[in-house]
Amino acid sequence: MSENLVYTSKSTVKSFWQEYRIYANRVEFATKFGLMVVPFEHIEQATVSESDVKGLLKGDLKLKNFRPALKLDWANFLEHVVLDKSEGYIRRVLFTPDDPERFETELNGALVRYKA
Repeated sequence: MSENLVYTSKSTVKSFWQEYRIYANRVEFATKFGLMVVPFEHIEQATVSESDVKGLLKGDLKLKNFRPALKLDWANFLEHVVLDKSEGYIRRVLFTPDDPERFETELNGALVRYKA
């Protein structure tokens, strides 16, 4: 399976030592509770978001386009990636890769190549 590995976020304390991987057709979250796989055809968008706490201190309650979310790590307290899905019980996943900007760039690039 590693032949189509695009990017791996190193496991750090920010991610609770979990690993997040981008493949040519899916994203995998290797969590303490097992492997979570999101196929690219289910991904609506991926964006980087500031810490929820930082937003609250500025008065942003983040109620626009609110969706309940699964938070895999320290996403409330650190800059993180928001992954919106079109299918499944959980439609929004928040997680903190080692470099959120790079993870977003790599994922969006892989999505463009996948859809081409």
